[in-house]
Amino acid sequence: MTKIVLLDDCDLTDAHIARLRKCGEVDVHSTPPADAEEIKRRLSGADVAVLGWTPLDGALLRQLPDLRMISVWATGYDYVDVRAADRLGITVTNVPAYAGSAVSELALGLMLALCRNIARGNRRVRAGTLSWQGLHGTELSGRTLGIIGIGDIGSRLATIGSALGMRVLAFSRNMSEERAEKMGVEFRPMADVLRESDVVSLHLPLTPDTERIMGEKEIAMMKPGAFLVNTARAALVDQDALYEALSSGRLAGAGLDDLDPDRRDIIDLDNVVATPHIGFCTDTALARKGDICVGNVEAYVNGRAENVVAGPQSPGPRLSPGQGD
Repeated sequence: MTKIVLLDDCDLTDAHIARLRKCGEVDVHSTPPADAEEIKRRLSGADVAVLGWTPLDGALLRQLPDLRMISVWATGYDYVDVRAADRLGITVTNVPAYAGSAVSELALGLMLALCRNIARGNRRVRAGTLSWQGLHGTELSGRTLGIIGIGDIGSRLATIGSALGMRVLAFSRNMSEERAEKMGVEFRPMADVLRESDVVSLHLPLTPDTERIMGEKEIAMMKPGAFLVNTARAALVDQDALYEALSSGRLAGAGLDDLDPDRRDIIDLDNVVATPHIGFCTDTALARKGDICVGNVEAYVNGRAENVVAGPQSPGPRLSPGQGD
């Protein structure tokens, strides 16, 4: 019988787990594993791992000889060593395009919180002060929104920005006049988007090519007084450069939904609005996310694979470390 292990605190419903039980024996863990040894204990003998957040590097994967499939309960899979999985013949799947509305709406919320001083105003009222002085805001209407990465989330944010009366610029590696017309955006080189935008919003996966794509040079290109919104991975942005731009006042503020836990100095800045990676976390998105994640396991167990990002497209024998290296 196929052994399926829910490795960490994936928010799957009882109905989702019942579907998995029809695929095999299911072992459910609702807390993150403490260390690599605990990961190995939980996945001992497992054919399939379902995980939300737990890093699985190549060294660990080579110590799990029975593992044949990893179903990532997320769109991003940067914490799984997909190259090692591919070499070892382990199929890795993800959950694409499930939270476009959820994340783009949070990006809008962060934009509004920054431009209208909502978080500052809330803190002031809770402290017992009702003065509006010093909370002058900026209207989004008539401003320029720059979107870096215009897939499912970025394209939805483009629609929102247009509806608010914003000019929308976008950078994508897949730019065409047809896409631009369909989305109502102007495709421009990234440098132009940064220089001309009042708000820049990041919507890219974290890959070796995109890590620190917003470095010191790119942040320096942004308009003085602009806002940066990042609802994707924190590692897209050079944290030292971001801190310097925010603390000096060169950037007016940042809205961040993924945080570097070692950079409390950024979170504590008064012109930063931060949330604990909740972009995906709505009832509708979570239901869709669970359906796709479990569906990936069902498909694999039934002899095919869907939403594959690495490894075989159908079940097969797990390669030995020697074969995979």
